[in-house]
Amino acid sequence: MQLQSRLQGLRSSIQTISDIADDTVRVCTVAGLDLEELGESDSAMQVEASLRKLIDAQHRLDVERSLVTRLATEQDMADNAETEYLASWEQSMAAYDDQSDAAKYGKNTVYREFRQQLWDVQHDGEPMPRLFGDDGDESDEDLVIAGTRMNYRCPVTTSWLVDPVTSKVCNHSYSKDAIVDYIRGNRGACACPVGGCSRTVRAQDLFPDKLLERKVARHLRQLESDETAAQYTVVQ
Repeated sequence: MQLQSRLQGLRSSIQTISDIADDTVRVCTVAGLDLEELGESDSAMQVEASLRKLIDAQHRLDVERSLVTRLATEQDMADNAETEYLASWEQSMAAYDDQSDAAKYGKNTVYREFRQQLWDVQHDGEPMPRLFGDDGDESDEDLVIAGTRMNYRCPVTTSWLVDPVTSKVCNHSYSKDAIVDYIRGNRGACACPVGGCSRTVRAQDLFPDKLLERKVARHLRQLESDETAAQYTVVQ
């Protein structure tokens, strides 16, 4: 029982470290974009290499958390639990290390968005080349599916996102003032206002989403550009 209690504490510690890693990834992506906009492409790519290492670390944390959770919930822990734990760990990490870069990073949403925004700094409006060449792990279908998930309107106001924040609980995003007022009006906790989401949103679960803020700004610039082009065509 004492060992299981310690494992529960370890699982909590792993979650805390994982949250810190998530925050570091967000800071890393914004820093890389700032460097690219300043023309420091080489430095931006160094940040990209660091981002890959962070994604690798997040995977290790996920494996660790899964194994610890399994041990902590076992009613009768086997005498060889430690041996089985290490064997499972080594097997999981070996399988991950054997994967191609496309498999490790190509379907990681944060990584894909980071690379897309890096590309857009210098090639706004141009389609981004495939990240990993002809590697079969990166399909055009993934790109289409990823693109359909983006929504730049606040679910509370239905207007464009302003100073967006994102929930760590359900990953939905809102305009900061709108969701804070909504939470206050519901005594500090409310159901996520996104249709179909049943998660509860609290102020402490929100983080400033600077990456999304950039994407909204780029989207609005594109809409303005398209509107201007349409008006010019009509005049012609």
